[in-house]
Amino acid sequence: MWQRRDDWIGSEVEDSFVMINLEHGAYVDLNHSAAYAWDLLAVPRDEDGLVAAMLARYAVDADHCRAMVQALLIDMADKELIAAVG
Repeated sequence: MWQRRDDWIGSEVEDSFVMINLEHGAYVDLNHSAAYAWDLLAVPRDEDGLVAAMLARYAVDADHCRAMVQALLIDMADKELIAAVG
């Protein structure tokens, strides 16, 4: 289970969602699909739940979607945007 961390704030700027962690001075920008995943992770979700939600929104092959979600979760965890819960 994954959930977004609450020490990041963000806002939509043009074609991306820009986020900053004021405590660490770090920032990232998310594309539309990553920003949607960020919204979904406001509540704890497992990888399967996130994949299902992304498949419901985007017309993409299920295997490709799963691979992209796995990569996104790794990237978000590495950047300390999300944390494992439960």
